[in-house]
Amino acid sequence: MKIVGVHGIGNFRQGETAEQAAAHLSALWAKRLAGGWDVSVVYYADLLRDPRRQSGDDELEDLTDEEGELLAQFLTSFPASERAAQGWIFSLVRAHIAEVAESRLLRPRMVEWLMTRFIKEAAAYLRDGTAVRERLAATLREVRPDVLIAHSLGTVVAYETLHAEPDLKVPLWVTLGSPLAAPKAIFERLTPPPVAGRGERPPGVARWANLADPGDLVAIPRNGISQRFAGVDSDDHDVVHAFDFHKVANYLRTARLRALLEP
Repeated sequence: MKIVGVHGIGNFRQGETAEQAAAHLSALWAKRLAGGWDVSVVYYADLLRDPRRQSGDDELEDLTDEEGELLAQFLTSFPASERAAQGWIFSLVRAHIAEVAESRLLRPRMVEWLMTRFIKEAAAYLRDGTAVRERLAATLREVRPDVLIAHSLGTVVAYETLHAEPDLKVPLWVTLGSPLAAPKAIFERLTPPPVAGRGERPPGVARWANLADPGDLVAIPRNGISQRFAGVDSDDHDVVHAFDFHKVANYLRTARLRALLEP
């Protein structure tokens, strides 16, 4: 069986070419899946990198105004108290992140890193993701996979690519830890735009299965994929890890994914 993977956030590999990074990630995914399958991961993190920014800029204060506003929109999916309702954008966001962390029994710094990293890469992709989509489309045409597995921001890349290239045929598309349904920050910005509050399964996809950890802070809102998109065949929420709930390695090891790949 041939599998194409699309990685998520936090996968920039310093000092490696795109080809080297893709080979490295492909080997890691194949090891985690442990099925002896032919796995090709499409690497695109290099296309989102701004060379003017430092690799360690993962503090809230490192966000641009555009990114800060996008993060504030993303956080509207989480309950907010009155003390986070007014004020300077980063004070508002930090207060909201602290509340999210407290409600999930997580360290605020870990939540802040995850949110900051996600928003920086999501903003870069939403600003201009043409080259990213072209790279994925080229791989899909070359490999003609039986399964496409997309994780995190990679699910947004895959959704838009498959809609832009309806001739691409995918028997099974699996989305892991997907932010596709996140209101304001992602959902309303998708191309093609939702119609009457609903997105659609890409035309070339025969089956669409979604898997999310209920604690995954990126995969919001819970059950959002099946509620906001037509043509979703399954939308499962299983715990993949107590703290590393968004890590792709943990998703790739789940029994639910194994069942999808070995029906």
